[in-house]
Amino acid sequence: MSDFQRRTLVPRFDANQLLPGIMALGVYPLLLALTEDASASFVTAFFLGLWVFLARYAEWAARYWCKRFSVRTASVLAVCAALGPASLIMLADRPDWCLRLFSVFAAVASLALLNDLRDGDHSYLRFRLPNVALRPAYPELARALLIWNIALVLFNEGMIALLEIWGLMVWYAVLPLIIHAVEAAVILSILHRHRQAA
Repeated sequence: MSDFQRRTLVPRFDANQLLPGIMALGVYPLLLALTEDASASFVTAFFLGLWVFLARYAEWAARYWCKRFSVRTASVLAVCAALGPASLIMLADRPDWCLRLFSVFAAVASLALLNDLRDGDHSYLRFRLPNVALRPAYPELARALLIWNIALVLFNEGMIALLEIWGLMVWYAVLPLIIHAVEAAVILSILHRHRQAA
């Protein structure tokens, strides 16, 4: 398989995914100096970084929802998506619950992959990995990515239990890169096995 084929089959890493963590790492010391409250500074820095990332996709999300719902419903959905979970976590003032959002996303992906395996239609994988060349490998990819997402939940929860606040901030910054690297390795290894078996 050529380098070009690999690049087109593996989802491209969006460097903007690192922006929330990098921004949070920069903002956290400033907030800590102003408030002297480590937990509140962490939670605020976390969501400032996250909102900067989400703002880049706000226009796309607005267009997507407006195609499927009325403008009023789309506006309510946007506000709930942006402020709902954030408000609850900020009120709780718990840095560990910020990073548990990754565990929640991985758990939701696990349920979607289980549904793919049960139904056999692989609708989640068709959404995540739409390249036609990957379709013969969907059953194996679904099993492998299911195992990875379950492992990610456990791995993330373990890191949350072990790390102090600064460590959690660094973990937040690098986790998107780790997730992409593992998923790319899974996709390439399964495609390699398929090519050998063919």
